[in-house]
Amino acid sequence: MSTNVAHVEKTSFSAHASANVLRLANSDAGPHATALNGLRLGTSTASVDTDQSTASATQLIGPPGAPLTAATRRAGDNDEESGTVTRSNSGVELPFLTLGASRLTATANWGRPDSPIALSSALARPGELVLRPEDDEALMQVWRGSQTRTQTQLVAVAGQSTLGLRTTAKAELSAVTLFRGTATEMTIRFLRAPSLMAVAAGTERTDVRYVPPVVAVTASQGRSYRLDEAGESIEVPLDGPGCCNRVVRVRLGTVRERVGHTSVDATAAAVRLQIIGAEDRLLDATIGDLDVSAHVPNGGLGQSAHVPIGGQGETRTPCRPCDTDEPVETDEPVVEPQEEIVIPGALTPREDIASEAASPQPIAPSPSEAATPQEALPRTGASLPLIAAIGLALLIVGWIVVRAVRRRA
Repeated sequence: MSTNVAHVEKTSFSAHASANVLRLANSDAGPHATALNGLRLGTSTASVDTDQSTASATQLIGPPGAPLTAATRRAGDNDEESGTVTRSNSGVELPFLTLGASRLTATANWGRPDSPIALSSALARPGELVLRPEDDEALMQVWRGSQTRTQTQLVAVAGQSTLGLRTTAKAELSAVTLFRGTATEMTIRFLRAPSLMAVAAGTERTDVRYVPPVVAVTASQGRSYRLDEAGESIEVPLDGPGCCNRVVRVRLGTVRERVGHTSVDATAAAVRLQIIGAEDRLLDATIGDLDVSAHVPNGGLGQSAHVPIGGQGETRTPCRPCDTDEPVETDEPVVEPQEEIVIPGALTPREDIASEAASPQPIAPSPSEAATPQEALPRTGASLPLIAAIGLALLIVGWIVVRAVRRRA
């Protein structure tokens, strides 16, 4: 008795996803500006290749003196077992920034070495961040509640018997405030989370889908704005006592992508935030920095129907179809390798890659079970002659009984 096993050549597939809550390109504000350059907040990464899956979540990267707090997990052929790592941190206090308590989770899953089943996911939930490049004045505040999620997963692709490899990055953002407590205070609230998804199918069904954020901006003097389409931007003048000629530029980024049959990579800066003066740039930051890539052999991976995932001949459909991209609702990714992790989100799937196998088809009756045209007609009134005959018989019996009684009398 043989088992239908899908063999995949080594080094034949890979995927990577990364996301940052905040990434600072540069800052020219105050004596501590240099220390803030290159800062990354709430970084989550997930990757997988032929030999192993890896996931990591990091609290804060870049500033000198900031402790490197991270959760990392690997699983693969080199005896690393599937599982989840979770770490918490009480926070960071430096002269130029304050960061609240963080929670980090990384999950790496791995199937049998002779099948391509692998999965990785990460969640980075940093605490509230306040940047003070001039010691006593807050330049930027990233509110508590922001987090990033990343995931790699094998998916069934409609129209082909082989699997595709999906990679997803999402930034769930709360709000960002500039110049808190001053006359020029400005807040950007996120009404929809940005997400970036790519599926490498090994065929023309390879695809990228980006969902831009929706933001509401409020500034001094009752000014308010709303941005909900990629590429939209506004410039808000900074008005207030002692304020120089500067503007805040808020722009919703677009996706940059390269798509082929066997490989795909895409990046998106959900929100580009700049504070620009006549002769300097006070701040240049990206809120919701997303990056995904994937590669599979020509034609796809394995078989989408029965791929061994462990045990003696145990088989199952490896994952949900690639048209489904619901976000993970739980705080921690799934630990068990045979369980699928559903990332997330908020992506609207395309119908051209929807899984036809996901929806059960109605079962038609056999010819012997099918109703004839006569049987299909309503039966109302079919017993009226019988009822009439019974009624007539009762009348005759009653008449005979009455006659007999009268004769005896």
